[in-house]
Amino acid sequence: MKWFLPFLGFVFIGELVENFLNITVIVNYLIGILESVFYGYIFYQLTRKRLLKKLILFFIPVSVAGYFICFIFYGKDFSYFIPNIIITGFFLATISLAYLYERFADDDDALLFAEPGFWIAVGVCLFYSGVSISLSLYDFILKNDLSIFGVKLYSVTTRILSVILYLCISISIILCKEKKRTLS
Repeated sequence: MKWFLPFLGFVFIGELVENFLNITVIVNYLIGILESVFYGYIFYQLTRKRLLKKLILFFIPVSVAGYFICFIFYGKDFSYFIPNIIITGFFLATISLAYLYERFADDDDALLFAEPGFWIAVGVCLFYSGVSISLSLYDFILKNDLSIFGVKLYSVTTRILSVILYLCISISIILCKEKKRTLS
């Protein structure tokens, strides 16, 4: 949990650089790589099942390699970035669902809503599954000019899901801090 603040700070700075300096391509690739590694690390630490740990260890290098290869070979062609996000998003959603299943299957009488890992998994699952579905329809949204209040539908979806993700992360940080206080 101690790495969430630097992670969120890097994402925030990356978004600022992207919006104000208009350096979108490299920043998006860096954020994608960081998110894959960070959430992979979080779920690797949270899970107890060896199979899920092996799956995560397989996913992280594949995801990072996918981002690197697309950036090196296709650089500013953003159409290759979107499939990376979609595949990474579905994988992160699958890992978070597997973690949630693991926690539900464990009959240890723990209140899941009071566990920080539960909220991280819920936020990651909702965000990445929604973003992956939305970006899977990217061409359709562009072709049919689907927008809400002049903002493209995939962008609105990402913004709403970002609020949900960061709300879940905030809840997990608060729960972790409360848990730390009660233990000391």
